[in-house]
Amino acid sequence: MIRKLTFTLTAAAFTLGFSLHALADASPEDSADYREAIMNTLRGHLVASSMIIRGLVEDRGQIADHARGLASTASELPHLFPAGSNVGESEALPVIWEDPEGFMAAIENANSAIKAFVAAADSGDKEAIGAAFREVGGGCRGCHDKYRVAHD
Repeated sequence: MIRKLTFTLTAAAFTLGFSLHALADASPEDSADYREAIMNTLRGHLVASSMIIRGLVEDRGQIADHARGLASTASELPHLFPAGSNVGESEALPVIWEDPEGFMAAIENANSAIKAFVAAADSGDKEAIGAAFREVGGGCRGCHDKYRVAHD
């Protein structure tokens, strides 16, 4: 367990340090591509977690790993929308850059829900995990409902 945690924390620190440096010199197109890659990673952890929680696949202890992966990846969110990066085909709405304080508050809310999900996943309590995961969904909607193109 300690070995897994050490590996996860080391990987997260490396990823965060590298990605912040990379974004500092990134073109608007590169920033948008990186943002899309991070969102796809978040989606992967969310879908996998949902499948485990709904009992569609066996939980072999990986729910906590997905929760930590989600938290590590979501820590990038405040850095994914630099000025000028709303280029190409993007689902990001201009309101992100027009209301940066509101957008950052929505990201902070989502990250708080994700941290609670990590704690629940680490506890192993299935009811707490399910409840915390529903809060993560609400945190995601807090950004998507106002700051992303609506999907039918």
